[in-house]
This record gives sequence, C-alpha cells and structure tokens, in this order.
Amino acid sequence: MNPGKVEWNEENKPQPDMELLEQWISRQEDQMREDIAALIRIPSIADQQEAIPGAPYGKKCREALEQMRAFGLREQMETEDIDGHCLTIATGKGNVEIGIWNHLDVVPEGKGWIYPPYTCTEKDGYLIGRGVQDNKGPAVAVLYAMKYCREKEILNNIKVRQILGCQEESGMTDVEYYLKYKKAPEYSFVADCGFPVCCGEKGHCIVLMETVSAVEGILEFDGGTAPNSVPSFAHAVAENKIGQKSEETAVGISGHAAFPDGTQNAIGILCGKLKMQNFPEQTKRALEFVERLSEGGYGEKTEICCSDECSGRLTCNIGQAFLHEGHLRIVIDIRYPVTKKTEDFLPKLQTEAAKSGIRIIGIEDSRPYYMNPEQPFIQTLMEAWREVTGLEGRPFVMGGGTYARKIPNAVAFGPGQERNLDRLGLPKGHGNCHCADEAELFENLKNAVKIYVFALKKLDKRIKETR
Repeated sequence: MNPGKVEWNEENKPQPDMELLEQWISRQEDQMREDIAALIRIPSIADQQEAIPGAPYGKKCREALEQMRAFGLREQMETEDIDGHCLTIATGKGNVEIGIWNHLDVVPEGKGWIYPPYTCTEKDGYLIGRGVQDNKGPAVAVLYAMKYCREKEILNNIKVRQILGCQEESGMTDVEYYLKYKKAPEYSFVADCGFPVCCGEKGHCIVLMETVSAVEGILEFDGGTAPNSVPSFAHAVAENKIGQKSEETAVGISGHAAFPDGTQNAIGILCGKLKMQNFPEQTKRALEFVERLSEGGYGEKTEICCSDECSGRLTCNIGQAFLHEGHLRIVIDIRYPVTKKTEDFLPKLQTEAAKSGIRIIGIEDSRPYYMNPEQPFIQTLMEAWREVTGLEGRPFVMGGGTYARKIPNAVAFGPGQERNLDRLGLPKGHGNCHCADEAELFENLKNAVKIYVFALKKLDKRIKETR
C-alpha cells in the first residue's frame, strides 16, 4: 500500500472500553515490573570495539535483545533477529505495516548514583535505574500495548512491528542497517520522546576539537562519559614549573545535552579552576575557551547561538574532554534549529577556537527533520492522546534526537509525561534520563500503554475505512 495514497477518515470512532483496559493493565503490573527489571540488569552500553559475530555492539547489547526476544515469544508474537543490529516483534493480521521503534542500549551510568544503576529500585511509585526512561521502560510499555491488541484481536487491518535497536545513543547505525536490508513500515512512531507528538527534531552536530599544541602543565584531564550527556564530574592533574603536582576535581549537574536548563558542566567548571594556575599563556587560552563554550548550554559566549520560532535555540554541550598525546581534545554536542544549517554557526566556532589555539578535527552532522503537524497520521496520534488524557496539547519540535530523523514517515510519540521528582528527595540534577538515579513514574508507563492501545485501534480502523 502506498502511504502517499492513504486518505484518512477524520471522524472519531468508538475506542476500547477504558475500564476494561485499565483492569487488564492492573493485572499485568507485576509482570511489567519484572520485565523492566530484567532489562535494567543488563548494562547494555553499545561498544563496537567489542563486536563479535551476531553482536555488532557487544555482548551486553546482544543479551538485551535476547531478553526482549524472550518476552515477545512468551506473548506468542513473531520475532526476527536482524543480525544483532535490531530485533523485531510483530503482531496483527493486516498488510499495512505500522512501526514502533525503541532502543535497548543505554548511556554509561557515570558517577554519583545513590541507587544501584543496574538494579530496578521502586520507591514512592517510581522505578529507578539506568534505562527506565531511556528507553527500556518505554519498550516494555509498547510491548504490553501490542499484547493487549493481540489478545483482544484488535489489529485486523494493520501489522504492528516493534523494532528495537542497540546503538541509538552512539550513532544510530542500527536503524541504518535495518533500513538497508528491510522495508520501512508505511508509517512509524518512535516511543522515545514525550507526549503528545514530536513532529520535528533539531539538527544534531558532533564536533571533535583539539589544541594545536600540547597543553603544557596538564598531565591528566578526564571529564564526561558521552557527548549527549552534560558531565557531572571532571578531574585533572597539573604540574607547575618546579615539578610539583596538584589534583583538581569539579562536580557539575548532569542532564541531557539537548535540555541544558538547570545543568552545570563539570568540564567547564574544572577549566575555570585550572586557568587560575600559573600555566603557559597558550594553555590558559585553551582552558578559557573550553570554559566559555561550556557555560550556559547555549553557546552564547562564543557567538554561535541562534534560534528560530519553530524549534527554539541552538544548544551546545561539551560532553567529553581528555588528553590525546598531550593535546586536549573536546567532544561537542550541538543541536541546531530546523531552519538553520551548520554553515550558519560552524565558521564562527572555528574562528573563535583558532584564537585560542584550538582546531576542528572532525564533524558528524545529522540534518534536522520536520513533518507538517497537519498530516493525518499525526492528527490520528493526537486524537488518541486527547481521548485518553483529556488534555489538548499540540505537536512540537525538540532538540533531542530519536530514530525518527532516520526513518521515512516517522514521528516521535511519547511516552514522557508530567512527573514530580521532588518526592524522591534526590539531589539536584538526579532523576532524569542520562543522569544519575534515572527515574520514571510507573503510572506514566501504564498510562502510555493506554495511549498506545488507543492509537493502534484508531490506525487499524482508519486503514480499514480507506481500503
């Protein structure tokens, strides 16, 4: 079926009985918790250097895929292993395929956790552990929505295929591999965002920079675990002119690179401390540049900041810093507005860096994407959101990056919702995705199951009406 030819019927249709659906979800709660916990126990950090046949991102990512495959088989659904790059779980009787995308890899845990990162701890209605938000908890929520639809025989006109990758956090070559060897679904949504519908994502540029000369007086420098996380800790060892060594550390407030408000970059804090020491002038200039670039999260002190009405401001995060053969290297995560191009800001960054003896040595760029929010597919998802929640809302654009930017006819759709982390009593900067003590309200995951069931029911009915 050609998706460009589908004409959607905009009339509201009867939806699943909410009370029966809620009763069904209540009966599944214990198993849902166990399934999420089983995935959290696997430290599935993608690492292509650990690739082996059948496990291109390492043994732990392969283990996560196998665990999810076991869940799919338990629920009597079709599963397919895509050479260890992805796993698919499918149900439904139709010829029109709807894809729902999740990922099972996680960012490194980093430092400062109060709760064990690879144990799913429950407290005050929250689940705590690496991946409960991003993206293992949501993957289980999607599976249970599909399970409900299969048991109730709802999907007679569409086939729903959950596609689970293992390198979303560090390159998305998993989805590229899938689309190279498998046909893309007619329409897709990615369950790795917030509700209601994300219809566009900023451009995502990773820039690798290093000092032209070795940084004299700095023997060690280490900060950050991933470009897309604001680092919460950084460490350096310095040596003065008479050979005396000193150690400096800095503690920041972590968070996702795309949402810098409330964060503090430990790399920038550390550079601010180090620049006060009696280093050679060239080393000081480099430290001052890194401090300026990391401050605030929007690149305002290096004149690369820009914005548009549709998607807001450019964000800039130094996610990693380290020494390489005596040179200081930094890895920068830049999310830029959908109406901009790298040509609008990279020359300015290069000019500012050159003044401080720093050069660009590598660039990876993923262009922005934007889908018209009036598209019938988007409006169908919006209807499901409104009917379940009673909230209005409207499609939005965000700085976070999901598989949607790589997939034809795709948007991001949940499961993020309102929550109050204050009741957990966590330190500032804890609780969000990519942070220490990553937490998700279990009630939100159950609510996501309802929204996804409503959405799939609507999609199935409307496909039927256009055939």
